Amino acid sequence: MSTVRRLPWQPVSLLGLYLAVTCLVQLRASSGGLVRWSDYSVLAPLVAAALLPVRRTLTIGVATLVASVAVYGFAIRGVSEGGRTVVIASAVLSFGLSIVICRTRLRLQADPPAQGHRQRPASTPLNSDVKQTPDMPSRDTPPPLVTYMPPDLLPQPAAVEHAAWCTAADNTARPEAHWLDVIPLPAARVALVAGCVPDGGDAAPAIAAELRAAVRALADMDLQPEELLTHLEHVLARLRPTNGSRHADLSGVTATCLYAVYDPVTARCTLASAGYPAPTVVLPEGMVTTVEVPTNPPLGQMQPHAETTELDLAEGSVLLLHGCTTATPAPPAKADGAVLVKAGLGSQSCLNTICRTALDTLLSDRRYAHAGVLAARTRMFGRSNVAGWDLAADLAAVSEARKHVSQTLAEWGLEDAAPTTELIASELVTNALRHACPPVRLCLILHSTGLTCEVSDGSSVSPHLKRARTFDESGRGLFIVAQLTRRWGTRYTGHGKIIWAEEQLQPSEDAHTDGHTMAAHSDF
Repeated sequence: MSTVRRLPWQPVSLLGLYLAVTCLVQLRASSGGLVRWSDYSVLAPLVAAALLPVRRTLTIGVATLVASVAVYGFAIRGVSEGGRTVVIASAVLSFGLSIVICRTRLRLQADPPAQGHRQRPASTPLNSDVKQTPDMPSRDTPPPLVTYMPPDLLPQPAAVEHAAWCTAADNTARPEAHWLDVIPLPAARVALVAGCVPDGGDAAPAIAAELRAAVRALADMDLQPEELLTHLEHVLARLRPTNGSRHADLSGVTATCLYAVYDPVTARCTLASAGYPAPTVVLPEGMVTTVEVPTNPPLGQMQPHAETTELDLAEGSVLLLHGCTTATPAPPAKADGAVLVKAGLGSQSCLNTICRTALDTLLSDRRYAHAGVLAARTRMFGRSNVAGWDLAADLAAVSEARKHVSQTLAEWGLEDAAPTTELIASELVTNALRHACPPVRLCLILHSTGLTCEVSDGSSVSPHLKRARTFDESGRGLFIVAQLTRRWGTRYTGHGKIIWAEEQLQPSEDAHTDGHTMAAHSDF
């Protein structure tokens, strides 16, 4: 309801007329000691609070209170003491409540709802006459502010060294509908993610945030890239409203995503894309290439499912991912890769410089409202971090596995961790020999967050944790492993599966058990 800004007469004349009419009406209506017109003393200030500014609401309230006190306190003699007190107290309470209502109403009018208004970009003058649409930045405005993304916003795994740059959200046209992420995985591997929701409108940033959280949860399951994108498509289908809802215009929204997993032990990168532009690779010798990724449809249209691409990366290669929110209709998927290849990234050695150069190149023609670049330089683990052995398909190999673990940890200076790691390796190897099929291989991986013990075999049967009863002869193996390690799990490969267990290294560890009394238990 709009505020009445001026009254038809002068304030002094209006106030005098108001007081005269109020007193006259109350005197005539309350003759004989009745207080039936006292409701007017309560309603008048409240009506003024709903229509008038604070100053005039205060004037009406004071006048009504003065008139009520004058009429019911002095002019009408037949009113009882209790009735007089009630009427005057009601007028006082109404006066105070009217001030509160008026100030609250004006505050709500001054602060519009956040969903119905968008803040003006910081780079646009308040008195600018240039008309801008929310999704199309003007050619006359300065380019978006490029900022450095602090390292603490993304984890720093041992497999890669990375840096990230992005445009500032408060200096561009709309919130980001894209994301970049780094997710540590078991066995020192790392997942690099880039995603975008290009056609979600105002709901695109919220959908992008939901998909990013879903990718992190699915990555914890250690799925293959193509499997993760399949599950992510199911998540998007649940986020999209049905045709019968009031948000039916979002029922056809799609998303693009690139999921890459780098293994520092094998120096191999496995990636899958759902409609996302291929990443760019800067080789150690300075050559810049674009990864050839199969053209897959975006999430929401993935029929058939995404295909996986594998490539070997030399140590020191830089994998470059970018995320963009387009201000114009989306360019072809290969356009960005071709532009970055010609940007002179190979002559740069610093990751921050590579990110800044790539981001400036993407923003050069103003087709992006937001953009971000993630550069990850690969590392490769050597003999000081990785040790592996092929084991014979015989239970006698369990003792050999313990010897390998003990000798290797002694070489790495981790003698205190040997008893615990020997027990973990013994349990995992025994399960693989009893319930899986060859080939069986034991591997130790030392990384910044701990020590990982892996046992691979040729079976796809997954073990499960269970609690053995008192007289059960098996079923305690994985329970023991779970108690001694920080986390454990299973991931599947093209030739079988890998069971891994990661323990947190301590400066000094107490041996939990004697190596001569280790017992193997079944968990399948």
